[in-house]
Amino acid sequence: MRSLDKISRDRRVVAFLSAGIAATVLTLLSTELAASDDKLSGLPSLVLGGQTATAQTFQFETPFNNLINAGSLAITLEKTTLDEVKATFGGNIRSRTVEGLSVGWLCYELSTGDLPRRIWFVANGRSDATTPAQKPVTFISTEEVSGDADKCDTPTVALAPLLLPVPTLKDSAADLEKRFGAAPMQEMVRYAHQQQGEQNMMVLQSLVYRLKNGHIDGIAFTQVTTK
Repeated sequence: MRSLDKISRDRRVVAFLSAGIAATVLTLLSTELAASDDKLSGLPSLVLGGQTATAQTFQFETPFNNLINAGSLAITLEKTTLDEVKATFGGNIRSRTVEGLSVGWLCYELSTGDLPRRIWFVANGRSDATTPAQKPVTFISTEEVSGDADKCDTPTVALAPLLLPVPTLKDSAADLEKRFGAAPMQEMVRYAHQQQGEQNMMVLQSLVYRLKNGHIDGIAFTQVTTK
């Protein structure tokens, strides 16, 4: 495990994930669109808005499968569309478009046991889709929420806790160190990976964790393919 603070090549990966992806979203979240009630909030707004760009960052050497089990639907980043997620779990697809750039998302509220949480599915990558609903999901986030948080949609069928091959909600900083070989020293940490894809494309993965009192209370997973 190597800190990206010391490796310029890996720093460029983080810069892309933090700035390149966020460039579209920063515009779409601008005050010019304040007339609309639709908005990204919570951890997604921090990550996609570039506000976690200064988080402590590490590289993980082996990419993980981006197939995410959400109960009734197995979601593959950059393949499963927002329409497909909605067809399974219901809800309303929200979107914003400025100067031809768009981002769409679904947000679900879950209250099972002692873990009230929110799950976001966001499509913010460039694609040939004509509408945000037809875009593939490139970003998934789950986070604990308080009772006074803005409400999201209630899924029409059971939306299981996201099953990821990495530490998730309620896990500890020690679990992150065991999985990635480096423990976070701040409340926000990013683990990143890049690998060569098909046709000379580069596949970039980024995991951003938010910790509270030493335990994970938010996680965001992004995968994008770029030249």
